[in-house]
Amino acid sequence: MNHHFKLEKAKKLPKERIGDFIRLLMENFDRVVAPVKKGKNAVFKEIDNPEEVVLNYTRTVLPPKRFILKYRRERFAYNPHTLEVKEEKSLSQRQVIFGIHPCDLHGLTILDEVHLNEFPDPRYLQIRRNTVLIGISCVPDQWCFCMATGTAFPDGATWDLFLTDIGESYFVSIGSDKGDEIIHLGEGLFLEVSKEDLDRFKEETAKKKHLFDYDSLPDLERISQVIELEYESEVWKEEADRCLSCGTCTNTCPTCFCYTSVDIPSVDGREVKRIEFITSCQYPYYSRVAGGHEFLENRTARFRHRYYHKFVGYPYQIGRYGCVGCGRCSAFCPANISMVKTLKRLRDTKGVKQG
Repeated sequence: MNHHFKLEKAKKLPKERIGDFIRLLMENFDRVVAPVKKGKNAVFKEIDNPEEVVLNYTRTVLPPKRFILKYRRERFAYNPHTLEVKEEKSLSQRQVIFGIHPCDLHGLTILDEVHLNEFPDPRYLQIRRNTVLIGISCVPDQWCFCMATGTAFPDGATWDLFLTDIGESYFVSIGSDKGDEIIHLGEGLFLEVSKEDLDRFKEETAKKKHLFDYDSLPDLERISQVIELEYESEVWKEEADRCLSCGTCTNTCPTCFCYTSVDIPSVDGREVKRIEFITSCQYPYYSRVAGGHEFLENRTARFRHRYYHKFVGYPYQIGRYGCVGCGRCSAFCPANISMVKTLKRLRDTKGVKQG
């Protein structure tokens, strides 16, 4: 799953052929997941028709991670009388996740590093090997701060194909052997790249840098140290006092992966299933252990913990921030809490001035 950008093999896909391309994917894979319109928002879902797909969305409510790291999943089943573990169900369904923005590609790359490095999760690995990731360029809005997190472009993320809007066509970059194979599958769909196409690709890529309001972006230089130094800051309590502990921020985050598990017996008592489900460090019960002790004893501690994990814990574990600047946690927060504003307030504390 290593990323190998092959510019010399890049192709061009005319926009009028995008439906044919999606149809080709549907014919050759067990399922295709793509962004579709749902009310005022866009959501990733398995599609039945290429016409459903919307590519001019800003952000989906939930990130595409749920098609790799399911929010509810069965780990195994066992016989409670003999303790015999039943063989795990096959996860061999081949899928394409289409239309992923760069920030979400980086989010999936971070999850890869968490789940596949030191102690590989065999279930995650099997799903990941059977998944093709196809990204697409995007236009940021006021919530996006991916330029500050270094995730505004697909560089450094893992992906198979990436489509950049160059006007009448998409410039199709190839990022892996799997992507190369798809190009060969759709041989009649793709055109060779001209010098004009390459110039337009460079122009569109450079243009994105100027779509951000740099004054509104957070300064993340040495932010790990800032959070450590301001661990006892009143800012945490002031922001947490507005927090509802609803978990919207973690459930919409592309990199949050905390889960818990329960054993659910069948009605006849002959089988027990170990079910894992995504939960949130913002829920009061999450850090509660036997005896009733809570490691994150109050809302302020839980609120601070999320920032600490994103900007201190992740760099320690995988060498990069656990935030990709997608803006979901701020855009969908019912209490209007902004991660960017919180980070700016922490840096503006006496002794740690911004800039």
